[in-house]
Amino acid sequence: MKRTFLILIALLTLCFAMAAPVSAASGDFVTDSAGILTDQQRQELNSKAADISAKYECDVRIYVAKDMGTSGAYEYAKNVYRDNGFGYGPDKSGVLFMLSMKERDYSLIAFGFGNTAFTDHGKDVMLDNFILPKLKDDKFYDAFLAYLNKAEEFLGMARAGTPFDLNTDPAVQARSKAGLIVVNIIIPIVVALIVCLIFRSQMKTARRQRAAASYIPEGGFVLTKSNDTYLHSTEVRKAVEDKSSGGTTTDSSGFSGRSGKF
Repeated sequence: MKRTFLILIALLTLCFAMAAPVSAASGDFVTDSAGILTDQQRQELNSKAADISAKYECDVRIYVAKDMGTSGAYEYAKNVYRDNGFGYGPDKSGVLFMLSMKERDYSLIAFGFGNTAFTDHGKDVMLDNFILPKLKDDKFYDAFLAYLNKAEEFLGMARAGTPFDLNTDPAVQARSKAGLIVVNIIIPIVVALIVCLIFRSQMKTARRQRAAASYIPEGGFVLTKSNDTYLHSTEVRKAVEDKSSGGTTTDSSGFSGRSGKF
């Protein structure tokens, strides 16, 4: 009886474990085949990546390869993602940052919910402002840490319903407000000032008179004829700017990404 009870407990435990929403791929979240990280650095990054992945239910991976063979960085990263079973849950949601040391190539790709959290604009900001400057100085640990920090930030915003994009980037919004101020206030003031200066320069020969009679022509002012003549009309059209909210561009296989050299 006791043995049967233990078997039932074991089966129930197995069922709960199989039903739990865990990452599809087992093993490390940080793979360093080129040996560019110390063991301590890799363990720290791996622990942080695992925590972020579990918290936001979206795999956050780092993969460092010695070389890519004949593949391009973007296609190689996609193959790494699929061949290793990366991705969280049934939709395989995740983001992968890949380096190939021989070619000094990088690729940042996303899939599933990763496409929502990591928009085209978000990838550009993450790479250009936080990752690539460190990679160019071979500060690999710092670059990976910056990647994980921004990944956590972007995933948090996406889960809250406001992914990091053109319409939620504070820097873009600040530039937009500054542009409106220049167009609507500063430029009209400058134009008006220029016009006033031109008129003033054209009136240098004019002199103020002491008596009002000096402004009346000899014989007085006589209006003999008047009429209204329609000359022309002016129509002004202004193009309506398409203010796109950004978004993510995916390929036929459902991936989005950016790649290049560092």
